[in-house]
Amino acid sequence: MKGTENLLIRLISDSSTRYIIPLYQRNYDWQEQQCRQLFDDLVTLHNASERTNHFFGSIVSRQQRLSSQEIYLIDGQQRITTISILLIALYKAANAGAIAYENEITLKKIWNKYLVDEYLQTERKVKLKPIKNDMAAFDALLFKEPKEYIEKSNVTRNYLLFYEWVTKSGLTAEQVLASIEKLLVIDIRLDESDDPQLIFESLNSTGLDLSEADKIRNYLLMSLQPQEQEYFYNEYWNKIEELTDYKPTMFIRDYLTIKTRVISKIENLYAIFKNYVKNNNLTRQELLADMLPYAEYNYKILHSKTDNEKLNRTLTHLSTIDSTIGQPFYIDFLKYATETSLSDAEIEQVFGLVENYWARRIICNAPTNALNKVFSTLHYDILRIIEKQRKIDQTKEINYYDVLVYFLLQKRGSAYFPTDNDIKENFPTRQIYYIPMSYKYFLFERMENTDNVEEMDVVRQMQDGTATIEHIMPQTLTSEWKRDLGDDAERIFEKYLHTFANLTLTGYNINYSNHSFTEKKNGYIDKKGNVVYGFKDSSYHLNNYLKECSQWTETEILERQGILIDRFFHIWPMPVTDFEAKELVERVSFDPEESDYLTGRYIYSFTYKGTSQKAGSWKEMLGTLCTMLYKEHSVILNQLCAENIYLHDHASGSVDYHKFADNCWIWLSNSTKEKMNIIKKIFTAINADYSDLEFELWPQAVVNVEGE
Repeated sequence: MKGTENLLIRLISDSSTRYIIPLYQRNYDWQEQQCRQLFDDLVTLHNASERTNHFFGSIVSRQQRLSSQEIYLIDGQQRITTISILLIALYKAANAGAIAYENEITLKKIWNKYLVDEYLQTERKVKLKPIKNDMAAFDALLFKEPKEYIEKSNVTRNYLLFYEWVTKSGLTAEQVLASIEKLLVIDIRLDESDDPQLIFESLNSTGLDLSEADKIRNYLLMSLQPQEQEYFYNEYWNKIEELTDYKPTMFIRDYLTIKTRVISKIENLYAIFKNYVKNNNLTRQELLADMLPYAEYNYKILHSKTDNEKLNRTLTHLSTIDSTIGQPFYIDFLKYATETSLSDAEIEQVFGLVENYWARRIICNAPTNALNKVFSTLHYDILRIIEKQRKIDQTKEINYYDVLVYFLLQKRGSAYFPTDNDIKENFPTRQIYYIPMSYKYFLFERMENTDNVEEMDVVRQMQDGTATIEHIMPQTLTSEWKRDLGDDAERIFEKYLHTFANLTLTGYNINYSNHSFTEKKNGYIDKKGNVVYGFKDSSYHLNNYLKECSQWTETEILERQGILIDRFFHIWPMPVTDFEAKELVERVSFDPEESDYLTGRYIYSFTYKGTSQKAGSWKEMLGTLCTMLYKEHSVILNQLCAENIYLHDHASGSVDYHKFADNCWIWLSNSTKEKMNIIKKIFTAINADYSDLEFELWPQAVVNVEGE
């Protein structure tokens, strides 16, 4: 490895080299803020005549062969690309007369020395070779007219910024170029014996510059020879990036979740991905070939672009909710359904059931984080049940949808599937006005459009402000409203103000304000003489009941509440199934607030961070779990044992003390509920996620003689 200080412009002007940005590098993504900082620094360099240079970072490169003109950039491609774009803008501005220049030689120097080399032994004579789409935009700036520039490109956008700043700077072409020539870089040139991947990881160890997906792409492609890079990039990686809208990080996490059934943390995704590849002994091609079809299904789901229009509508609804935590299940199931030729009707049923699950949980304010674990293993759980039941009875036809209904209805604790009674209890009091905006878009769109021939684009209208949510009884009670509501006005106001029964859609939210119900219904003339139309003129079906009302009191609120609940049940009826699993254990996520459900139940096994362990009793479970936790968090557990509260550094003679490490003991002769409390305290101390722990329980009728 050789490292020297060098002027950036000298590197670019070297006639014996052409800089290649390898395909494993990320696309050009400098933003306006970074470009603005660079240009301001150049202006400062011009104004501060005593400054001879300005440090501009490091350039790490590798010559593929000693005889080759091609230098591959391992680090610094963003800086070199940006300077090249600025030089194009400077050349074009001067050539068009938008900026003064003193000598024609300056323009020839910029073009022939820094941008294009006619003597390059390649068909493309440009000194910098960006990757694929960036190269098309870059070459368009060099050789085409402005109307042919590629608009949707960071390359073009930053060129236009630099062109504007150059022309407004008041500097000549020579003055700008002189400042660029003061940029100093550390030029690190690797030898053939140097490992570019290790050097790259060291340079980016802080993780500040590269996303986890950037690191993964480099890991997959960097160690390959150029021809292999070209093949794997074009055949697999670039397609994956296109299918994920050039934001592959979340897809990679979902892919790993599908494969490992463990939810990866974004900040550790690169390390987890490398471990997955190593543990499964996968080649680059095997891995990329496996990832690509998952990316294709990911695209279909995110963009609602399947061959089934009814399914696309449901996928759009799920997208409106922003239900991305369900993506591992959506991808895995749709891939399975396609490959096994499930009928369109059953696929629609499955996604419809998931939408139903979301809608009911939104109304009941059920915690969203509980669904992470559910969706991470849901498809695997259903296939496991199907396989088990087929072994028991090979003659019985088993429907995926029926098993899914059965499985979700068995959920307890924070992952439960709300019943009709849960909806009836929660719908009247749920403060719909304060739920997340994505949930409001979803509920109002579905309640408005379902079964209506002429659908309104409710989501877009709410997003752009064309439609807004109107409080029928206003948020500020006037004396007139108090009189109309009667003696219980304050109670009615507090109870119903933000509930669904008192909310509707309108295009006149600002104008309606605190007007009376009669004015809101029939319309009125505002203070400026403008006609404001009322509910009776509204095209929204949600206002149909309001058109029939002559007043708005608790009686009307309750009647509309009933209408909306009935409509909710029409859209999302309680699912039913005749399927019943035989001899099947029930999986329950750890939730200390729901531990009463475990009392009297018998454990079969438990899973912690994807590792499953048999457990004949709750005692065995807790003892084994402490052993597993100690391997990860020995220091913290030693500290807890030293406190001698719920973990101990000695045994007091009872056989019910379990030793899980040297000087580490736990007493196990306590209730299931107390065991859950102990786990909660340990998880809190080690900052573990509750969802990392799951229990598999025997069916209620099965008796485990070992008991607690």
